[in-house]
Amino acid sequence: MIIDMALDFALRHNLPCILTLDAYFPCASIFNIAYSIWSIEIHQPFITLIIRAKNNCVAYYEAQKPQGKRGPGRPPTYGKKVTLTDFFDQLYLFSQARCCVYNKMEEISFMTINLLWKPTGRLIRFVLAITGRGPIVLMCSDLNQEPLIAIQLYCVRTRIEIMFDMLKNLICGFSYHFWSKLMQRHSRRPKSNKDLKQPSENALAKVNFCWKAYERFVMLAAIALGLLQLIAVKYPNDIWNHFDTYLRTRSRQLPSERTVKYVMARLLIRNLFISAPVAIMREIRQRYFKRKSPDPNDFPDSSIT
Repeated sequence: MIIDMALDFALRHNLPCILTLDAYFPCASIFNIAYSIWSIEIHQPFITLIIRAKNNCVAYYEAQKPQGKRGPGRPPTYGKKVTLTDFFDQLYLFSQARCCVYNKMEEISFMTINLLWKPTGRLIRFVLAITGRGPIVLMCSDLNQEPLIAIQLYCVRTRIEIMFDMLKNLICGFSYHFWSKLMQRHSRRPKSNKDLKQPSENALAKVNFCWKAYERFVMLAAIALGLLQLIAVKYPNDIWNHFDTYLRTRSRQLPSERTVKYVMARLLIRNLFISAPVAIMREIRQRYFKRKSPDPNDFPDSSIT
């Protein structure tokens, strides 16, 4: 689970962390794990959660203490029930400020309120904001969380998601095909603590090599993605000058990773023809052009310098 990975990172480095998650994750178990381990130095949990609430999220005010003598029975814990989205109809409760929302500065309206959330039985800080993208409700485990910082951190999360999208679907960074017969087979949908298997002691070394191959493959893919982004930032005009296919609408001057990959792939293939015929280049040509013989005239005549 992602919360366990974040907690392990925070404990290993002895640093408090802020974990931002989307609306798929708000549940009691996530908050309970975040509350479970505290830092003695900062007097708060190692993990601070900022999670987008679901559209139908409800919460409760704290129950008011009864006046005078209390009657029999347990005193109430929860007060009036409220639906968080109903607050957007009461704009007089909101304040205005400038905030960076999805990498753009804009004027937003926001409010904060601490309410009881029944799945956890604890107070949760709810941050409500009206932005250019529409209304948004965030749940924060820290009752003193600054609302503008919470909004900015949640909006930065999309950059990470786009990076993983490019890493997975464009670079194919997780499409490794390394395997070892010495590794034990596991179910694709395993149950927790159900028939866990370990390789034999004699096979541990080769299994570790296999795992290292996974990690290095992903790391090299991440480096390749970073190089595409670096080329896009440093040589945008050169990329567009060598881009010879059709785009219906160019959304911005900065080329995307997909555009850079297309241009660089054709330039690299061109370099295979014009490079000196050393042994390594002959080997690459034989492997790459084993099934096809492309025409050098189909590729650009120059490369980016």
